[in-house]
Order: sequence, then C-alpha cells, then structure tokens
Amino acid sequence: MPSPDVLVLDGETSTALGLVRSLSRKGLSIVVGSSTILGKTNFSRGIKNHFTYAYSHDHLEKAHLTILEHVKVLRPKVLIPIMNPGWTIIYNYYDDYKHLTTVVPNPGKNLFDNLFDKSFLAEVSEKFGVPIPKTYMPGNIKDALLLIDEFPYPVLLKPKKGVGGHGIKRVDKKKDLHAALLGYDTMPIIQEFISGEDLELTILCIRGEPKAGSAYISLRNYPLPYGPPVACRTIKDDIFMDLGINFLRKLSYNGVAHLDFRRDRNDGQAKLLDFNARLAGTNDISLYSGVDFGYLLYKLSIGENVEPIFEYKLGKEFRWIFGELKHLAKTPKKWRTIKDLSKWQNVTTDIFMADPLPTIAIIAGRIKRLFTK
Repeated sequence: MPSPDVLVLDGETSTALGLVRSLSRKGLSIVVGSSTILGKTNFSRGIKNHFTYAYSHDHLEKAHLTILEHVKVLRPKVLIPIMNPGWTIIYNYYDDYKHLTTVVPNPGKNLFDNLFDKSFLAEVSEKFGVPIPKTYMPGNIKDALLLIDEFPYPVLLKPKKGVGGHGIKRVDKKKDLHAALLGYDTMPIIQEFISGEDLELTILCIRGEPKAGSAYISLRNYPLPYGPPVACRTIKDDIFMDLGINFLRKLSYNGVAHLDFRRDRNDGQAKLLDFNARLAGTNDISLYSGVDFGYLLYKLSIGENVEPIFEYKLGKEFRWIFGELKHLAKTPKKWRTIKDLSKWQNVTTDIFMADPLPTIAIIAGRIKRLFTK
C-alpha cells in the first residue's frame, strides 16, 4: 500500500468520522487507528485501512507501540490525533514520531497539559483579561469551609482535570457544601454558577496568528446538565470572536483550540468555562458551515499557505442524532425538545446515507455495551 496522506487517531469518535469524510472528499488517502474494533470511523467508505490499539491512560506504552509500528510501516505524510487520548499518546512519545511523519500544528505538551487543568485556566484567563465566573481554588476542605459564607451560591464544584462535564456538582446552599466536597478524591475548584446562553469558539492559530475561526451556540447537550453539545447553530459575533483571538495571541497558541463560554444573563458578558487544546468534539458544525479545520491543518502540515477563513454559513444547525435521542430520553422538557427537533430548516446530521456503515457500527456498539452491562 502506498504511503497514506493522513493517519488519523481516535477513530472511535464522531469528530474523527466527520474529519475523515471531509478529507476523503478532498481526494486524500486515509488510514485510521481506533481504540476499539467497533470504532465508527473504521467502517467509513472514506478510509483505505484501519487498525486497533488498546488504549489505557495508565498504560500508554502498549497503545504507543502499536501506533508506532503502523507509522513505521505506512509512513503517513501527516499524523492527526483528534481527542485527548490520541494527543496524550503522541505527546508522551513525541520524539519517536517526529522523525517518521509530520504531526499537525499543536500547542505542545506543556501548554496542552496546563490548559487541561481548570485552575491554570482560571489563572491565565484572569492574567490576560478574559472574563470568567468567580472562581475559588482552596487547597483542601478546611480552606473551603473557611470561605463558606463568601461563595456566591449556587456554585459548581469542578474537577481540576475533567472532560465532558463529568464530576461537576452544583451546590445551591452552603449547608450542602461539606458533604459535596467529601465526594472528591482531589480538591475541585469552586466556581460561581451563571445562567445564560452557551457559546462555542473554535480557532486555528499558527504561533498566535489567527488563520480560521468558527462561532456557534449550543442548543442541547448530553449528559445532562453539564455534558457536551448534541446540537449547535452557527452565529456571527465579532466581539466574541475577537475575545478568543486575543486570548490565543497572548498565549502564542499554535494549532486548533476550542473554547467554551456562557453569556451571563446578569451582565451580558461571555465568560470562559473550559478550554480544549485540540479539535472540538463539535467540529462537524464548523466543517459543514464552511470552516474545514482538519483540511487546513493538513495543508499547513505539508507546507502550504492557507488564507484566513472567518466567514461561514450563518444559522447552520448540526445535530448528532444519537446524542439527541439520549438528551430527549433524559430531559424534563420533552415537549419543547420535540418541537425543536421538528424544525429542519438548515439542519445537517451526522447520519450520511452515502456512508451508512458507521451508523450501523454505532448501533452495534451500543448493543454490545447493553449486553455487557
């Protein structure tokens, strides 16, 4: 087999599937690595081949050796990790890969790890003037209880290192704080809860200089109440976009960044909640509104110049159907959700009739998990 143009990791994710479908339409040859044999991208018509690696956060070397062996044999032009597991492997063994292939532009291990830590994110946001909810970082439960009368209830307890909303607890009254804190192995940050519209930014920078950007609102999410979006709609807000761009400039950021904000109903400010130093799990909304971050990363990796892209289709909605079904099953606002789902103008979903096998793989995976439980 000739050397593929791209080797994509994290093939079990919807983000990888969307990226592969796009790159294959550009005529690129693609091999995919997944952490499970039922990785949905393994079954896409857009790939030339696929392989599986056994991922475990505590035992990275086994996954690394499998991936490295395929890189040595295939010699892909460009390597694209998608989500945190893939990037964690590559960053921990970066020197083994950089002589064999080109890893897409990225912020580097130190900044990647630091921005994953919500306490660091809070500190650097305040340093560079990015609005955030009121945030407290007590060292232990005793320190937190000394501040119990100062917290602006309701507050959220957030693991310093967590993804997908996992481990977040809301505390409405100070009498419930102590018991909630006892549920954590390590001290979480304590953050003011703000209500308002959830906003998302994805921006590509090269050493701090912006190359592309996409802004959108989150319409529904799963798991409830703090999980990632399962439906988004594109918006244009120059002030909001400039806020993200200026932050990345000050960080001298390299690669794609995804920033989660919420517009505070009380003061109208967009306040930063989270930062992912990689492609967004919601990358499909950017892709299908006209900003193809995966292809831009590929072109930059092979030395091509890219023209800045900050114009895209507005009012474009993307829905991840299985996530929508799970949201519908759990939300108490079922009738309102059904009414929203019945509106199909400018809507695209992640189910493609021209590429049906990944959907079948998703269903098979869910059946397997059901029987495993």
